[in-house]
Amino acid sequence: MICRATPLGDPGLTIFKELSRRNVIRVAVAYTIASWFIAQIADVVLNNIGAPDWAIQALFLLLVIGFIAALIISWAYEITPEGIKRERDVVRDDSITHLTAKKLDYITLAAAVGVAIMFVWPQIADDQPAMESVSKSTNTNISDAAAYIDDQSIAVLPFANRSNRDEDLFFTDGIHDDLLTQLAKIKGLKVISRTSVMQYRDTDKRIPEIAQELGVATVLEGGVQRAGHRIRINAQLIDVATDQHLWAETFDREMTIDNLFDIQTEITRHIVAAIKGELTTAEEQQAFAVAPTQSLEAYDAYLRARNLLSGSGYNLDKYKALLPYAEQAVALDPNFAMAHLLLADTYAHLVWIGYDATPQREQAARASLDTAAAILSPGSPELLAAQGEFLYRFEQDYAAALNAFLRAHAAMPGDASILAKLGLTQRRLGLWEESVSSLLQSADLDPANASAMSNAAVTLAQMRQWSRLEELLMVARERFGDDTDLASTAAMLPMWSRGDVVSSRELLTNVRPNVGDAYVFATVDLPWFERDFAGVIEAWERPEVREYSSLAGFAGYRELQLARAYRHLGETDRADSLLADAVQRLANIDRNRPGLVVAPEFSTLALALAFQGEKSRAIALAEEATRIVSLQNDKVGAPWFLETLCEVLALTGERDRALEILAQLIDKPSASSRWVLYLDPRWDFFRDDERFNDLIRPLSLVE
Repeated sequence: MICRATPLGDPGLTIFKELSRRNVIRVAVAYTIASWFIAQIADVVLNNIGAPDWAIQALFLLLVIGFIAALIISWAYEITPEGIKRERDVVRDDSITHLTAKKLDYITLAAAVGVAIMFVWPQIADDQPAMESVSKSTNTNISDAAAYIDDQSIAVLPFANRSNRDEDLFFTDGIHDDLLTQLAKIKGLKVISRTSVMQYRDTDKRIPEIAQELGVATVLEGGVQRAGHRIRINAQLIDVATDQHLWAETFDREMTIDNLFDIQTEITRHIVAAIKGELTTAEEQQAFAVAPTQSLEAYDAYLRARNLLSGSGYNLDKYKALLPYAEQAVALDPNFAMAHLLLADTYAHLVWIGYDATPQREQAARASLDTAAAILSPGSPELLAAQGEFLYRFEQDYAAALNAFLRAHAAMPGDASILAKLGLTQRRLGLWEESVSSLLQSADLDPANASAMSNAAVTLAQMRQWSRLEELLMVARERFGDDTDLASTAAMLPMWSRGDVVSSRELLTNVRPNVGDAYVFATVDLPWFERDFAGVIEAWERPEVREYSSLAGFAGYRELQLARAYRHLGETDRADSLLADAVQRLANIDRNRPGLVVAPEFSTLALALAFQGEKSRAIALAEEATRIVSLQNDKVGAPWFLETLCEVLALTGERDRALEILAQLIDKPSASSRWVLYLDPRWDFFRDDERFNDLIRPLSLVE
């Protein structure tokens, strides 16, 4: 008789082997993973059907009891071909636990895959761009955009001015603006921009209708009343789906700076607690408002300036009107950092508009920015945004500006204007897709403002993404039917994409005349493609075009284009006179101004001199323009200056070099499309060269 030896050694090891042989360990692992998987699904389902809290607790208890039972059964019983038997009754040689083990391994693997998917999927979903849904909406009707509404979204309607004094409205709007700024710093909270909510001041629309138009789940409304030395602010947060108040409160306190910002902080806390839950991270805590000044008078002047800044339009009168208030705020409190930022922004726009494009004004803007930087923390989103703007406008350092805007966006993710600036900067650096995404995210946060969507459309045009542009324009035109920038871009699309000049003219005829870039350039360019040279001259005489051409950076350009039109009409004397006028206007170009102002004037002067036969000087100026705005640093502006250099080179006999540059530009973003070069008579002088014709021929015409 053969005796079975009793194992000697570690008893714990012996027990482990026996647990493994009987598949107890496998059962434990499989049960644990499967139970977790079931619990997660049950939690979602029970929450959606409104089950009571004890339901999930009861399920958890049953799973625990089941776990113990599973371990006992797996130890005491075994599956055999004849059915389930007690383990001690199974002959060891007839045991099939090894087969059962494989089945348990498969079950465990399947459950583990399910768990992994549940862990990974939310991360993938969170990493998708916030505007993916908006990008996809270009394939649908804009009225369907509200089909998906983020639960963590809010529109803060304009506060009512309960003082019943019109002169207090600026103060009420200032409190509203500060609250929006504070909320925009809360990560994960979608906050509709001021531009979009201000249209609902004194509206008769009901809250659900407003929420649907803005695509939000919650709405805050309230009012502000100043009476002597007291301030009263009431606010109520409404859940749109249920039309119930999530929170409401009235604050009645002494009128002090600290009390004002304490009230704003309390309102923000209640909003975030109701929508997101309690704040936990240090970054979220730092988002709360801190009094920017201890001077009520300085704050009053600052709010008056900011109220004027919020007015419609981009014009000189607005900045001239707010300048005294911004300077007064700084004079009353030299440590008022936000007032310094506002002053820097005002000085900068006075330069960009052309009112005072002197080095002294630029230095004043830089000094105000530096003063604010010495007061604020380096991570202040307002400071970072202002620094990015200065780097973009004055220094054309787009890489540094991008870094500043990215940091500002990270600190204030709900600010639409920062996203718009980020998108424009990404475009300058040739980050085309990123630019479109940022601009559409901005449009999502500011749904009533056409600017970001218009810039997204321009970006797609520069990318020559004609089908995507057409889809976006269908959505944008339905939302902003009266916007002239979008209408002008839509009008030029047939010409750019397929050379359909007739359709472009029909569409442009229906656009309301205005001083916007898109309309002005469509107005003066389209007659060229129609070979209507008298129409070119007429277009430049239109009042909106004359106003636009008078801006800084376009000196002499009007005279140059008129001269070219008269040359095509055969009126050479008139053309020569206009060329001389253009050269005279550009005789003393101030090189100390921003490059984006100086480079166009160099290019204009270069072309005028090329027509006059001054080869060396013309080429030198055209080349200098391409150095000021180079393709390495500016993917948007540089192609225009390179094309001008090509014209100058070809006009002065340097055709080989011109063709070499043009070959590098063709089909590149932001350069002229093939149809533009093919139809534009301004290139007729080059059409006797088949190399040029082969290079620019539209692909649809190539056999």
